[in-house]
Amino acid sequence: FPVTICVVLIIGATAIFLFVAFSFQRLLHVLERRRVVVRNVIAPEQQAEAHAGLILPVGLSSKGPEEDIIAWHQREGTLRHCWLLTSPEAVGGEKVGTLKQKLLEQNATPHIVTLDDAIQTDQVYTKVRQAIHDARGLRDAAPLIADITGGTKVMTAGTLLACLDEQVAVHYWSTPRDRKGGPLLSSDGRPMKVVVHRVPEDGGESG
Repeated sequence: FPVTICVVLIIGATAIFLFVAFSFQRLLHVLERRRVVVRNVIAPEQQAEAHAGLILPVGLSSKGPEEDIIAWHQREGTLRHCWLLTSPEAVGGEKVGTLKQKLLEQNATPHIVTLDDAIQTDQVYTKVRQAIHDARGLRDAAPLIADITGGTKVMTAGTLLACLDEQVAVHYWSTPRDRKGGPLLSSDGRPMKVVVHRVPEDGGESG
């Protein structure tokens, strides 16, 4: 009889332990999924201010940050002109139409810059430089800045090179990240200034 009681107690204790352990593991899993590990906090001096002119590459993803970038520069009615750099696949799509409408609603003029080929760096470079020259011909498009977040990698490279040669400011839309490095809400992001230093041809340090 005592042996039977001991066996029942052991089995009961084991069952309770397994239940508690299983429940605890589930709780940890839920907390792990909801927890934000990296907030990508950007110091105020590293944030780009709102600009009157914006060159904005447009990606194909419907969840891109373009609307949030435009909203940032539209604060207090600052944004007056926006050059939407698009691929042939995106130019007639709903996303570009939505961005144009949002710009017009805030009294900002959209300029569509369509690439014949979004994977040719030299063409992106040429189109962005032309957009920069057009912006300089407009009184209310200064100061001018370009974003390098959306679009293809080639669009990013071509835009950055053009802005470097024309000495135009550049920013990147930085968003909070989860534990796995995936981006969270774009609306929580901030534009981070991108500073590029030229390396002199002789290999020395730039002044």
